[in-house]
Amino acid sequence: MDQQLFKDLSEIHARLFDHRPILQGHTNFFVKEFEEKRGNHEQERLKKLDEEIKEMKDGLIPEAKEGMDQFLANITAKLKVATEVCKRVEEKENNIDTDLLEKERERRKSDWTEFLARQYETCDQVDAEFSEQADIVAKHYEELEKNLVAMNNSTP
Repeated sequence: MDQQLFKDLSEIHARLFDHRPILQGHTNFFVKEFEEKRGNHEQERLKKLDEEIKEMKDGLIPEAKEGMDQFLANITAKLKVATEVCKRVEEKENNIDTDLLEKERERRKSDWTEFLARQYETCDQVDAEFSEQADIVAKHYEELEKNLVAMNNSTP
């Protein structure tokens, strides 16, 4: 009886909790369906990729390498020439007489100072002439006003 009870319990447990047969059937169905739908597409894609890789390996990569070797050699030569030119310019810059530059700078400063002094002087002269002319005009109008007053007084 205990054995029978154990068997029954095992069978109930298997039916409730053991889903392997159902899952296995579903899994087999899914795999079969997946393989039928895909067909040979994956193999065809792999063959195409293999051909493209071989084409690149045999044609494009050596061609690109050859072109880079050629252009890089050309660029390297141009860089060497540019570096030499830069070195020459730097040497010329270092050889320039800095005393001469300082003398010229001082001369330009003194020329500028003289120019400003002349400008101030000219400005002062113009101001002085303006003041003189303003005084002359003011005196002239004062005289005219005196003459006008004198004429008005003398007329009966």
